[in-house]
Amino acid sequence: MQKLAHETDKLLVSKLASLKPRDLKDASELIQDVADFEKTPAYRTYRDDPEALFPNPTRTAIRKRWLAPHRVGFAEWTWQSVHPLIFEDIEPAYRSHEENQTALLRTLNLRIKGRPMAILVNGFSSGHHLLERVAWPMREFRRLGINVSLFALPFHGPRGRSFPPAWPQQDTKLTIEGFRQAIWDLRTAIRAVREAGASHVGVAGMSLGGYTVSLLATAAADVDFMLSYIPIANLPDTMNELGLIPGTGTVQRKLFEGYRKLLEPVSPESRKPMIEPDRVAIISAEFDRLATVEHGARLASHFGTELITFPGAHMLQLWRARAFRRALEGFQDKGVLPRAHRRLEARRRRASRTLAG
Repeated sequence: MQKLAHETDKLLVSKLASLKPRDLKDASELIQDVADFEKTPAYRTYRDDPEALFPNPTRTAIRKRWLAPHRVGFAEWTWQSVHPLIFEDIEPAYRSHEENQTALLRTLNLRIKGRPMAILVNGFSSGHHLLERVAWPMREFRRLGINVSLFALPFHGPRGRSFPPAWPQQDTKLTIEGFRQAIWDLRTAIRAVREAGASHVGVAGMSLGGYTVSLLATAAADVDFMLSYIPIANLPDTMNELGLIPGTGTVQRKLFEGYRKLLEPVSPESRKPMIEPDRVAIISAEFDRLATVEHGARLASHFGTELITFPGAHMLQLWRARAFRRALEGFQDKGVLPRAHRRLEARRRRASRTLAG
């Protein structure tokens, strides 16, 4: 099983390595871009002004479209997503992706008021809601009385047209702005769901989404709980481990160090957590070759919480249900989330006895 998990992830890694943009610059050109970027006034604002980096989103009109139960979900929430850019020189290129200017959230429960809500954040190159309903262990959330909503990252799912997605990419400014937009949209979604009457609102992210919700937990305190699933802890480190940084030898090392420095302000492990350890859960797969268990351990250490592992991989996510159960029940045991309704509790006990038997 370990060999199968490794081979499955190995195939994914090889596919990622082959997805290089046609206009990929030479490594020496990229090093010069990094050096030029560091000299700009916008870069200094980005590094030295926390309020400008992740400002509180302005209020915007939320449009709701009710869907029939037999379709993807019960309600689709959309709103205009035009966050204030720090790097104004890329505004024409960034805003040219019109579909990305509409944020998207789908709630899969008709009743929101008085119940906890988990906003689920997709991984890289995903975000289509039909796929996300399969990608996540929905049963574990329902069994514990936790409602779910599906969030689409910038440039992903219905918010993008290209494959691989236009974000993240070699353009460091665009990569940074994508994370800023993701945090802007997630904070808007949290506020909207809370105002709709949810008793608790938290986030759960997978892979790139796990990185993003970890970043959110360092940028906003109004998150009731955060679950980061098979996450990466540092984007340049992951690129380096997967052989995705161009060049060789000294040139490649300089480019890696440059990316690490430039992306530090949007790296969750380089920022102070804004929520308590009891409200954080990190889950990693023991045989993951893309978001290795070491990345999960780094995030768990940074947030001061225990790392939960399961014997699976990034693609072959076997036995993950128990890991999710442990994380979500842990939130309930610590009083972060309310206990499920008595009927759901009885169902939970019967399921536990079945597993024990």
